[in-house]
Amino acid sequence: MIISFSDSEEHIMQKIMDVLRDVPVVEHPLEQSCILASSDLKIHLKEQTVYRNGERVTMTHHEFFTLAYLAQHPGWVFSKEQIYEAVWQETGDRCGTAVVNVISQIRRKLGEGYIKTVVGSGYKFER
Repeated sequence: MIISFSDSEEHIMQKIMDVLRDVPVVEHPLEQSCILASSDLKIHLKEQTVYRNGERVTMTHHEFFTLAYLAQHPGWVFSKEQIYEAVWQETGDRCGTAVVNVISQIRRKLGEGYIKTVVGSGYKFER
């Protein structure tokens, strides 16, 4: 893509570039080989396993990848559509209740303290 602009529009382009630098890179969770951990939660990305207080927590594919995606960006707020696009790897315009249901199942399995709802915006992971 080629974008041209006049000298008077250069500041607009700079603002756009500044915003784009702050957007998180959406990666598939398995592209990183590490363990995400908090005091009582360990997420093994490569093995696709989750442990809470040393006990293994069984999760479905979508539950695991939703949790891993949010945990890779602690404190970031993601909309249902953003989560759907990252985890299901499809456009989020028809995500319906899929993300809501998966978040509910994760909370049921792990407890309420990890994924917070940000009213009107989406969800975020808190350690």
